[in-house]
Amino acid sequence: MRRLKLALYDLTLQGRRSKKLRRDFSSYGLIEVPRFLDAEWAAELRRVVNGIYSELAVAKEAGSEAFVADEELAYHFTAWNGVNLKQLPMYLDAANPDLARSWGRLFDHIKGQTEIIFGSTWEFVPLRSWFRRHIGFARKVPWHIDADAAAISGFGQDAFNVWLPLEAVGDDLPSLDVVPSSHQVMRQLPLLTGPDKYRDDDFVSNLGKAVTPALRPGDALIFDQYTLHRTQPVGSEGSLRTACEFRFVR
Repeated sequence: MRRLKLALYDLTLQGRRSKKLRRDFSSYGLIEVPRFLDAEWAAELRRVVNGIYSELAVAKEAGSEAFVADEELAYHFTAWNGVNLKQLPMYLDAANPDLARSWGRLFDHIKGQTEIIFGSTWEFVPLRSWFRRHIGFARKVPWHIDADAAAISGFGQDAFNVWLPLEAVGDDLPSLDVVPSSHQVMRQLPLLTGPDKYRDDDFVSNLGKAVTPALRPGDALIFDQYTLHRTQPVGSEGSLRTACEFRFVR
């Protein structure tokens, strides 16, 4: 399996290397950033996100008043193991203040790491940012772009997703399949409307060869809202993969 090697840089080294990352992002519509989070922060992300899933699972099982009252949070968690990052902080503030503080510190660090690469002119979009947990073969997402499938284009023409898996992905657990430079073509095409905003394999194969980044915890894949991508179609009945999606617009 090919490993995408576009930008293997230490984020503590700024200046010219950050400029190179931005140039690669502009050219390819995506960059792979190993060690976006160091080992300590990656472990903390895994601890906190798993803690959030455990907190919500207990609340759901108990039918807690706070969980039931937050209809949007309850719906996404129950329907597809998704946690929306706009709804999450207020829920945690009431249900688990310690976890809320841990999450706040983590998010501030992730936002800071993003600013090292892209600067401070980008705004986080919590309404279109998520934790997603894939279990077994369910809910594999077909080829799409975030501009229409995630409805991110309504927030700005320039947007990207910082994608952070909690487990090693690209072999046994699903990473993302992505098509480098596809954003250049997709920006010129009309956005899809209606309930089906996915593309088929024939459409994608005409735009270029897909690659599959193999990422470890702490590594990030950052891609443009017009870059074609999908859930890598691998895994087993008992596999579990959790990833974080942080979307930013300018």
